[in-house]
Amino acid sequence: MDTENMMSERMEPKSKIFVLLILLFVILSFLVTVNATNNIDNFITDFFYHLGGDPSLDIFMIIVSSSGDLFTMVIVGMILTIIRRTRKIGLIFLISIVVLSISIMYLKPLINRPSPLEQYVPQYNIPDNYTIENDSMSPLSRDLSFPSNHVARDTAFIIIIGYWFKFFKKNTWIGTLLWIFPVLIGISRLYLLQNYFIDILGGAIYGIIIAIFLINVLKLNESFLTKKFNK
Repeated sequence: MDTENMMSERMEPKSKIFVLLILLFVILSFLVTVNATNNIDNFITDFFYHLGGDPSLDIFMIIVSSSGDLFTMVIVGMILTIIRRTRKIGLIFLISIVVLSISIMYLKPLINRPSPLEQYVPQYNIPDNYTIENDSMSPLSRDLSFPSNHVARDTAFIIIIGYWFKFFKKNTWIGTLLWIFPVLIGISRLYLLQNYFIDILGGAIYGIIIAIFLINVLKLNESFLTKKFNK
């Protein structure tokens, strides 16, 4: 079996890895629901709470977090859709944003995990018209934090882009390097006290699940230069 077939097999929704990811997400959701993760979450949140205070680090974390917010990622998806060779990537990513936003909007009230009580206080003057984006725009889930919508969306983006690099460009190292982005987004959300650690982990797993599902259903492994996507 060649490398491309092996890669495609690992990414299929029927694969053992995909099933294990779903099972892991269900287990995490249950543990959060019964408050079994509170100790580790509070410990890590307390660490980041006391880590704050450096204006330069504050600025860096706000920039990182903002680079993965909804508005920015929608713009990225639209740009990818306009470019002919990445049109299919852009379409799949924009669809993933919609699927994640709607599904997480209903998942959060079901799991009912409140956002961290600690409030982020920046050590420099943020412009009056600037606010850190909430993890969800819906009133139903605005004050709830599991799973992290930010991390789910940005992880899905990296899975889709990374799959394209590995499958079509044969640049495995670039696909691996791209994982720095969702990792930094997760750290920034912890630093800004927007999510707990398990929220970040759950969001990453959920983003991978949705990305793999859409990659296969919308056949990202087929050529981008088909009539359907390039008229």
